[in-house]
Amino acid sequence: MRRKETAGAIASYSKIAEALCKEIRAGVYSNEESFPSLTKIMQRFGVSRPSAVRSVAELKRLGLVSTRRGSGTFVAAMNRTIGLAIPGTADSEFFSAIMDGLVFNCNKYGMDLVAGDIFAVDHDKRARQAERLARHFAAKRVAGVIMQPVGFSETADQLNGIISDILDKANIPVVLVDYDIVPPPERSRYDLVAIDNFGAGRKIAAHLLGVGAKRICCLLRSLCADSVRARFSGVDAEVCRSRRGRHVNVVVAEPDDKKAIDAMMKELRPDAIVCSNDIAASNLVKTLGKLRVRVPDDVMVAGFDDVRLAGSMSPGLTTIRQPCFDIASTAFKTLLERMATPNLPPRQILLDTTLVVRASTTRRA
Repeated sequence: MRRKETAGAIASYSKIAEALCKEIRAGVYSNEESFPSLTKIMQRFGVSRPSAVRSVAELKRLGLVSTRRGSGTFVAAMNRTIGLAIPGTADSEFFSAIMDGLVFNCNKYGMDLVAGDIFAVDHDKRARQAERLARHFAAKRVAGVIMQPVGFSETADQLNGIISDILDKANIPVVLVDYDIVPPPERSRYDLVAIDNFGAGRKIAAHLLGVGAKRICCLLRSLCADSVRARFSGVDAEVCRSRRGRHVNVVVAEPDDKKAIDAMMKELRPDAIVCSNDIAASNLVKTLGKLRVRVPDDVMVAGFDDVRLAGSMSPGLTTIRQPCFDIASTAFKTLLERMATPNLPPRQILLDTTLVVRASTTRRA
């Protein structure tokens, strides 16, 4: 009569299989060298032979290892190609820095990186390029995808749904960067790696309040990502806390729209303006110059991202520095974990930021 396995034994071989699976995904074992024997697995994990046998059987079921007659057990040939889709690369060097970090990690862990061309200036055309790239990833059966959702388009929600369906049907794990495919406080089924945008907004507002700002405005473009709205929510929360319930004014306008900026300055008389990013802040400073409004003497200006332009423009721009390499490394490792354990609950990983103070918020005494 066959003896039934206890719950403890089942849990034991499942944990062993999970640990070995993560190591296989991370490239610890070469498919040219034999996989650890049952004896070595027993010694390493302190388990019985049946548990070791069941753990290897589970790896075989997942297609991660195979047995060669007369030679032993070997790691199966794996698809080690990761797809990268970052539409925002066309807008900011911030995303280029993330791409550099991903290339570094792929080289370190022996993975291949495939990135498509999503550089159209027109946001709707860029969104269609992202959809075509997702279909390419599905056809190539990449091992996983790191993706920034489509944004700055009236059809963004629809296209993000189409892209996620394409990758889901191909059973490709996905890790999102920067923001989710659904508006907060909702969360999608995907892992998300981003900065703490709300906390970053509070940081920049606390700085502006500390240097004497009393009428802070946020300049919002008509089509923007949820990450930008989270930043401005943080600005508003800090002002509201410090100013006993007073809120910031959020103005929807393009930073190079001279007429709209002039109207904002005359109606609201802000002494500090927070922009969604450094590019928008740079364009705003130029527009203010055309209106003969001095920065920072008449109005202080701050941005987000700390791109190279922020330090070279005049005056230098106060901004929030994003940890680009850490975002890339965290997204990469999160994807490896997702590939190894597909049934993990969706995770949201928010990284801290650094306030960089420059002349755009430093007034002369």
